[in-house]
Amino acid sequence: MIELLAPIIAFFGIFIGIMLKKIAEEEIKFGKFGARYFIWMKRIILTLLIIAIVHFSEDYLYLLIGIVTGILIGIFLNEYFFLGLSIASSFANSNMLLITSSLIFLYGLPYGSIFRKMRLNHLMLIVILFFAPLLLLLFNVNQSLFIGISAGGLFQYIIRK
Repeated sequence: MIELLAPIIAFFGIFIGIMLKKIAEEEIKFGKFGARYFIWMKRIILTLLIIAIVHFSEDYLYLLIGIVTGILIGIFLNEYFFLGLSIASSFANSNMLLITSSLIFLYGLPYGSIFRKMRLNHLMLIVILFFAPLLLLLFNVNQSLFIGISAGGLFQYIIRK
């Protein structure tokens, strides 16, 4: 039962990041150097998340196919889809779920902090993209394939942003 709260708690990192932005507005300046540290923090957290989820993969052929697919899909989708996919694929292992949800929570802190304006439609899109992959838990799917897709998509965001 407690495992079902992990995605919800992980997603609240965005809201805490937004609150941190409101508290310390003078620390977050969007000028020449302001958001650079937050972008590097996001890259480091995504790198740690990719390493963590790939470590728990069991079938490397599906992982490789998934990584290539994720890199191609990552061009079109928001990174929160791949974060939701990684947390959905981590329900099979409780250690992986703890690590994944913790890193997603930490990723939400800089992500929420560098929002310039919070638009409700953008936030609703992020909520839908994050929680939609959890529907995969209803089906018996190959975990390594979805770990690969999420790793490839997140790798696309490390390179791009």
